[in-house]
Amino acid sequence: MQLKKNLETAKPYVKSLLARIEKDADRLILVPILVYTIFFSAYTCYMHYTFRTYAWDLGIITQSLWTTVNTDKMLFSTLEVFYGNPSGNFLGVHFSPILLLILPVYYLFQSPETLLIFQSFILAIAALPLYWIARDKLQNKLFALAFATAYLLNPALHGVNTFDFHLEIFTPVFILFAFYYIDKGKWLKAIPFIILELTTLEFAPLLILSLGFYFFLKKLRDGFSGQQSKLKTAKKLVPCITLMLVAVFSFYLSLYVIETINPLKTGGAPGRWEYWGSNVFEVASNVIHNPIEALTILVTPLEKAYFIIFLCASALFLPLFAPLELIMWIPWLIFAMLTDYSPYYQPYYQYSAFVMGQIFIAAIYGFRTLYPSSIRNKISNRHKKVVLGLVVSNLLLLATISPIGIPAFTERTPRPYSISTVFDSDHIEQLHRAINLIPANASVATLWDTFPHVCQRSDAYFLDLYFLEIPEGYPAEYILIDMKSPTLKMRIYGITPAEVLLRLLENKEYGIVASLDGVMLLKRNYQGPIEYYEPQKGTFNYKKLVPSHGKITWDYTGTSKKVISGDPQDSIGTTWFGPYQYFTAGTYMATFRMKAMNETCRLLLDVVTEQGTKIIALRSIYGNDFEQTNKWQEFSLNFEIDKPTELELRGRCFTNNTQIVLDYITVKQLQH
Repeated sequence: MQLKKNLETAKPYVKSLLARIEKDADRLILVPILVYTIFFSAYTCYMHYTFRTYAWDLGIITQSLWTTVNTDKMLFSTLEVFYGNPSGNFLGVHFSPILLLILPVYYLFQSPETLLIFQSFILAIAALPLYWIARDKLQNKLFALAFATAYLLNPALHGVNTFDFHLEIFTPVFILFAFYYIDKGKWLKAIPFIILELTTLEFAPLLILSLGFYFFLKKLRDGFSGQQSKLKTAKKLVPCITLMLVAVFSFYLSLYVIETINPLKTGGAPGRWEYWGSNVFEVASNVIHNPIEALTILVTPLEKAYFIIFLCASALFLPLFAPLELIMWIPWLIFAMLTDYSPYYQPYYQYSAFVMGQIFIAAIYGFRTLYPSSIRNKISNRHKKVVLGLVVSNLLLLATISPIGIPAFTERTPRPYSISTVFDSDHIEQLHRAINLIPANASVATLWDTFPHVCQRSDAYFLDLYFLEIPEGYPAEYILIDMKSPTLKMRIYGITPAEVLLRLLENKEYGIVASLDGVMLLKRNYQGPIEYYEPQKGTFNYKKLVPSHGKITWDYTGTSKKVISGDPQDSIGTTWFGPYQYFTAGTYMATFRMKAMNETCRLLLDVVTEQGTKIIALRSIYGNDFEQTNKWQEFSLNFEIDKPTELELRGRCFTNNTQIVLDYITVKQLQH
């Protein structure tokens, strides 16, 4: 009763607050936009600082802008010179003149962080035209604020924002502004946004084509349903037809520019549709001639259906009630579903930006169709519940699956193939220290996740197999490599960067200047001692080791509350193995924190490499080596390696009815 009374008392205050918000909504919309921009700018800059940005694409775009500003090369990047773009010009891969408009912003603050902050702002500002569209169509500013806020809360948008820097980010804002002005008949104001969208990527003309086709059908429908003359209807169709023709011309123009700069892209880049053909025209032809197979690929695997369900669910399935508006996001869905490249149909990559604006336009129209009486002074509780449900659903999705939700603050991550969210702050500081040792004008080759930190120079390279074939030798004066980087074993073609490093060390062309907790800085022709040294160290528990005959169990006496425990019913065999991490050359001590649950056991601890075929060190542990059963005790094993080596630490049991429990293993470098 008291709660009900309190709610009744609060109603006048809530109504007063909502009335004030509605009155100032045209200005208040800037608040969530500003909050979003500040938060994601800080978050993505932090991601960059902790090496969660990559050569593709933040590195390649930053280097392209830097060379344009500071050298005589335009939009030049070294990354794809050996991967199908000999000119190195970014326009030889993607038709993106929009980069030239980004130049003034980058020129003022030449840093990768500038692009990340700029990206957050561009994605956020799209909420403004979305608010205008909702305000006009629903005739309710509170509802318009709700739709704009739901857009900013959408996990798919966060996936775009937190995955490097990409040119797809411009599509929501340009499409929404263009839609708003075209819908109001203000074509002159829409044209700049249409042109800007056409300069983003070679796929953009198809989005503009679908926009023009939508308004063509809408004007045609309005003409047939109204009393206006055929001539008047025809006049209204002319701009739409012109827009579609411009889009087709722009599509061919973009392919022509790419082909001219990069002849290896003859016929237009097929992107990830190699299954269907080597260029865009072959793809289209083969899809048309094989409709059954195309339909099969459109619906498999099931992740494609999940993606569509997710997009609709994030808009409370309202777009399904606006079939005409769905036309605007069908082009990308068809193209995405015709491929087996999973990032195209997952909400944690940049490609969702192609449809974010169109989804929320359809949601607004779907709401208006579902509740046609949703105009001022005719708003029911049902209308309010649906709009509230839209915001709440995006809040729930944000908390559960967004890259900034609960998973971001645990050891799990919602983005497939992404790097762990758990960091060693000391190691990150050592990596930055090594980067600062490289002269600003020196050439350097490095890994996928460190490239964005050294890319503001003409001669920054990916640590690559192809350079080994150059007769003059490897082109970089410095080699920067991180033994702890998850990208150390990420290859494009051929061998991994780790294997490239081993070949360079064998040639003895490079000497080690710094070895900082596994971060190696090599310099060509350097023959002196290591100038900067911090021992490499690592701790490996159930998260990084793999139980074989053992299993992961709870143990609150363990350091991390979970341990790897041998199975006494099936104890003979390998209890654990891993972590398959590289270590620099030197002398090490591996310490195993274990306990035995019974007195009779024989356990072999070993350090091996080359998939267990080469033993580096081993030690036998017997039951009487434990001072007491069920008590933690440390056992050490010293070993030496003469080159960077991928290590495996194993525990193998040779007795039955034995239970050995492992808490963790520490490996510390004693001497280089």
